[in-house]
Amino acid sequence: MPRGAQPIQYPPPAAEGATERKKVVYVPSCVTRMMGPARGDADAGEEAVHAKLMSVVAKADYDVIIPEGIGSTCCGMIFDSRGYRDVGAAQAAELQRLLLEASEGGRHPIVCDTSPCLQRMKEKFDDPMLKFALYEPVQFISMHLKDRLEFTPVRDTVAVHVPCSSKKLKLNDQMVALAELCAREVHVTPIPCCGMAGDRGMRYPELTKASLQHLDLPPSCSDGYSTSRTCEMSLSNHSGLNFRSLLYLVDEATAPKPKKAAA
Repeated sequence: MPRGAQPIQYPPPAAEGATERKKVVYVPSCVTRMMGPARGDADAGEEAVHAKLMSVVAKADYDVIIPEGIGSTCCGMIFDSRGYRDVGAAQAAELQRLLLEASEGGRHPIVCDTSPCLQRMKEKFDDPMLKFALYEPVQFISMHLKDRLEFTPVRDTVAVHVPCSSKKLKLNDQMVALAELCAREVHVTPIPCCGMAGDRGMRYPELTKASLQHLDLPPSCSDGYSTSRTCEMSLSNHSGLNFRSLLYLVDEATAPKPKKAAA
């Protein structure tokens, strides 16, 4: 198991009279609120995934909105996976209510830091404007933040694992392209699935062991990245590398783009 995550540092309210900036609603998932970096992962430091996402967004000159009450809600996937369908549906409905309020009915984009949770929201929410406003982290950075950031390659050779949910969302190429802005050489893991299947691999580690028996990465790979904390746990345990959120790499490799001087 990884280390525990540090508490979310809520962004301060905008100063009165401050220039209006673009806004994004951020949904820190249950798993990233609970789980920090892998034990022994010195490169990740002590900061959790939510700190990295807020850092990247701040560099791009966005204001972050975290919905009130998010700490007691979730997308409901964990309940569905155990057969508690009514509870899962109730959780998804409550999260939809919070996000409709926080995003002003889908006016502001909504990003979730964990790909499987984001995919579940797209499947379970029934408000069309809200579904249109939902973004997976790679998708949000690629579409909204990339042109506002300066990228510098900071790693020589890294591995990237595209989670099953990101593959369903057709984000394979976007994830690799984003990693290639941050590292000189990117290797995609040669496996279709890490075997974690949500949290099942925690209870049946033989699943992840079997799924990853053919995980073969170049010895030059220094570390690995993905967008699902449980997948990263599985990959870290069986690869000999520390896998962490791609947001760590993006935060390390980016700086605010200099603003053009007024004419």
